Amino acid sequence: MLSYHVRSIVLALSGGLLCMATAATAAPAEMTAAAAKHFFNAKGCNACHELNEHRIGPSYQVIALRYAAAYAADPALQVEKLAMKIRLGGAGAWGAVPMISNPGLSEQEATDIASWILHQAKAATPPAAK
Repeated sequence: MLSYHVRSIVLALSGGLLCMATAATAAPAEMTAAAAKHFFNAKGCNACHELNEHRIGPSYQVIALRYAAAYAADPALQVEKLAMKIRLGGAGAWGAVPMISNPGLSEQEATDIASWILHQAKAATPPAAK
């Protein structure tokens, strides 16, 4: 179930009452790219991450590819682990730059974000070897 904030974003972007039922029942992984971008901008995620472009941190698609096998084996556990990393931050998983904590995110928002990110592996192609 989408969080209140994500449902509000979907409704605002779609601009109609017809989307209320869809937004209330859509899984976070089914957010449109536009709705996801708007949500991540509002939460500050896009300051460091982008869908398919490295910024300060890895792209959402590269994150999804790294955890694709673990996600396939146990989706609920992987979503929970990534959601915890999103909320608490961490260091060392992606190099020298640490992931900052996001204590302002609710557990549900972090779970929604993690679920959406992990679903991006389907659309991603592995980065070319350098």
